[in-house]
Amino acid sequence: MPQPDSLTALEMLEYCRFAYKSYAQTCVYPMDPFYEAHGEGFVQGARDRVMAYVHNSLELDGDSHKFDPIEYDLKRTPDPSRGVVYRGGVGKQPYILFQPRKLDKSICYAKGVDLDGEDLPSVFINDAAGKLRCCFFQGRTGMTQTHPKAGWTSWFGAVVYDAVKETLVIAFRGSRSGSGGRAMGQALVFSQGSPDWVTDMNHLKEVKVPRFSNATLSAGFWLAYESCRKSLLGAIYEALNGLRIKEIHFTGHSLGGALAQCAYIDLVGGTLLDEGKALRKIVEKASISCYALSAPPIVLGAGSKEKIALHVGEMNVFHYFAPKDVVHDSAMVKYSAVKASNQFIGLLTHPLTKPVHIGTELPLEACDDGFPAAHEPQQVFEGLLEAIKKEKRMGYMKDPGFWPTFNFDPTGKWNLSVKHDWSGDQLEKELRGALANSVTSEGSQTLAALWAEIVKGEKKGGYLSLDDTDGEVFEDFTEACGLFDKVLVDPSNRAKHLEALKKSREALIKSYGGAKNHKASSSVYWVLLQYLTARQYCLGVA
Repeated sequence: MPQPDSLTALEMLEYCRFAYKSYAQTCVYPMDPFYEAHGEGFVQGARDRVMAYVHNSLELDGDSHKFDPIEYDLKRTPDPSRGVVYRGGVGKQPYILFQPRKLDKSICYAKGVDLDGEDLPSVFINDAAGKLRCCFFQGRTGMTQTHPKAGWTSWFGAVVYDAVKETLVIAFRGSRSGSGGRAMGQALVFSQGSPDWVTDMNHLKEVKVPRFSNATLSAGFWLAYESCRKSLLGAIYEALNGLRIKEIHFTGHSLGGALAQCAYIDLVGGTLLDEGKALRKIVEKASISCYALSAPPIVLGAGSKEKIALHVGEMNVFHYFAPKDVVHDSAMVKYSAVKASNQFIGLLTHPLTKPVHIGTELPLEACDDGFPAAHEPQQVFEGLLEAIKKEKRMGYMKDPGFWPTFNFDPTGKWNLSVKHDWSGDQLEKELRGALANSVTSEGSQTLAALWAEIVKGEKKGGYLSLDDTDGEVFEDFTEACGLFDKVLVDPSNRAKHLEALKKSREALIKSYGGAKNHKASSSVYWVLLQYLTARQYCLGVA
């Protein structure tokens, strides 16, 4: 029978990082996925109108209009060998560098499976350091008790098979939202906004699951899990390729940990294998466990926990969490103002609902940060290192490359646009490569044009638009992009071209600062500056 192990938990956290990275790679605008408005404009509502414009342009149905229209590439398999920069928050260091690490570099074959279980084009990495097979799967978030079919499709995670160890890891990504306060408020009160957070905020709503004797589970988490079953099964088949298996680990961080628990109980005691009978023979003798990291409970009520135990048996679910992480929602979480507030809201909205954890709870006592820092993967990483040091009497060196965050200011000074706390040339090199993968001139112009569509000016297509959408600002941007090419192909005049580029960027920054009447105006310039500044940094001149 599997036992909780801090070394295994640390390995599973690495798979969680990989799941987050793969998700970020599929965002059409990974450095601005949530259409954040920028600038000092006093006229509000620009972001809402941009999203309404995107909804209309995508011709979405009515139920989908309540969600932030985060755009994903759902037809392309993520490439594990490539890095990406992702903007996951709005704090002092809101950008995350996801660079290829040992796990990523050990994958020689990758494939995606869409929501309907159909295969997507494969990716072959000829110079991979290992022979791991990886298959990504899709699902939907945003479904609720009253609207169980209304969701937003995205990439959910990855299935990775190691033929040498004969192990299968199924990793689910967690939720991301941009502004956490905005996402929580919209999702909690109106069940709209970030689809991931709509799922999160429906954790106390009930759904009865017949396959577990009508046990009551969290509607948000269970409905999200059910949406990915067909894709997940296809991913498992593809990753295994009919080979032997000794161990299966489910894992996930935050929302991902909740989904991992749902998948675990469905595989062990539910009906997942009824839809994959060939898979049953392969996994029936495997050791199966679930490492839920910083994860909330999925079961509502002690009676429901007993019903699930009748089907699943011994719960090999291991919860690792920081003691002040209120997302874990347990008596073992230390008291704080945030915990008290959550308990009050839960009592007010769902007085008869009592979420309970399945499996074993293992607080990481070395973690001392308060919420929300206590919930971040970096905090769990540091807590696990200390746990390993104490339990195994072995030490691990600090690893700044696990979850490196930084600030990126497109309107900053020429050589001060990127600020971080790392040291060493390797991460700088990885950052340059990841930036090059994360923003393009074409994508920047498209996103800037969205903001331009709603700026005060000429009426266009039912929206107020910037007068020079196809005019001076975009011509200046195209000219600046051309200067980058000259820097590369005309090294003898490099200094001259860099000086011209610097002046072009300064002019755009001035326009950004002067657009004080409306955040949509300043956001046009900000988006274009984002590309120019990223390109500068990639060339080593910013």
